[in-house]
Amino acid sequence: ADIRGFTTISELMKDDPEGLVGLINRILSPLSDIVIEHRGTIDKYMGDCIMAFWNAPLDDPDHAQNGLDTGRAMMAAMPAINRAIADYLPDGGKGTPEIKIGIGINSGSCVVGNMGSNQRFDYSVLGDAVNLAARLEGLNKDYGTRIIISEQTRSQVEGHILCRRLDQVLVKGRQQPVWISEV
Repeated sequence: ADIRGFTTISELMKDDPEGLVGLINRILSPLSDIVIEHRGTIDKYMGDCIMAFWNAPLDDPDHAQNGLDTGRAMMAAMPAINRAIADYLPDGGKGTPEIKIGIGINSGSCVVGNMGSNQRFDYSVLGDAVNLAARLEGLNKDYGTRIIISEQTRSQVEGHILCRRLDQVLVKGRQQPVWISEV
């Protein structure tokens, strides 16, 4: 999940970096709670982005559905998050754009474990499936959507969610096109 328009918000708060940290924490905290509530593992925070995965360290046969349920719950939480942000800001949020997020969900094989260097490492995921999920998140900007899932995820949640097939795309860095759907 990635916050839309965060650069604009950062610029509006350029003279209050501590306030910006307070703002981002008020967004990422409830979104993180949602990930954990749906059996997800938070991999990392990358500025205004949360990267999470399912099915590790514990097996989760419903990982695709849990990931999708997380995305939907995050979207449902955004109005309350925006109200909390307005209450937090000294001017009641006047001039601050509504916070929106984009989400990309993909299912597939990857490696999960401690990765990094001999001196510093993180428990993380690595693989083509991970890279594709990140690319799907970014496609929301192009399609004007909020949640994009891959065909691999769609096939695992078929019948449990209403999706609209968007397009077959060739994402940056890949040679094989993938079908994408909007939740």
